Amino acid sequence: MMRVRSLAGVLVALLSMNAVAEIPNSYRTERWEGGFRLLGLQGQTLNGDRGSEVRIDDDIGFGFDFAYNLDEHVQFGFALEWVDTDFRTSNEIDPAGRFEGSGELEMTTMALNGTYHFFRKALTPYVQGAIGATYLDTNVPTGPSVPVCWWDPWWGYYCGYDTPTLSDTVFSYEVGAGIRLDVSDRFFMRGGYSQQWLDVDRGVDTLDQGLWRFGIGWFFQ
Repeated sequence: MMRVRSLAGVLVALLSMNAVAEIPNSYRTERWEGGFRLLGLQGQTLNGDRGSEVRIDDDIGFGFDFAYNLDEHVQFGFALEWVDTDFRTSNEIDPAGRFEGSGELEMTTMALNGTYHFFRKALTPYVQGAIGATYLDTNVPTGPSVPVCWWDPWWGYYCGYDTPTLSDTVFSYEVGAGIRLDVSDRFFMRGGYSQQWLDVDRGVDTLDQGLWRFGIGWFFQ
């Protein structure tokens, strides 16, 4: 949280009032927009119950967003993001040793967000908040594979095996800050940093992770 506040303060301070006066006005007011974003997940180490430990790697993800600008300052929107990363676990199974494991963690987040742009200009710092749900799949099997069948629109009726895995859908929320540039009345770009919290429980309680984002987008009208 302190990192996000510091970033927002630095971005506002860098754009002095004299410099802001020279920047053209924004193209955002009462317009819809959509875009594509790249994500940078910051890896971390988590400590759980009975000496357990999970190490999550840095990785890259992507996402899409859709939003409406009420005016030059206020925006409300929706975002969908995906990140797949590797993880390693370490668990104390008895006083004499530990169990080591690894896998791939899939994270899919759907969120509603609100953004405040500080200036009525094409170049402006912003702060953002979001709430939503994150689906977590560790790809760790929790039972034997079972036969399943479904209809595929391309290949027709298909049968195969599905293996249940350790997964969950959790409540997620975040705050962030960044800077945005409306390049023209049709195109914009932005970048920033957010701190995201996931209510995981399972011996970890709330998981917090850092996310860097860079996005490009287009106005629809």
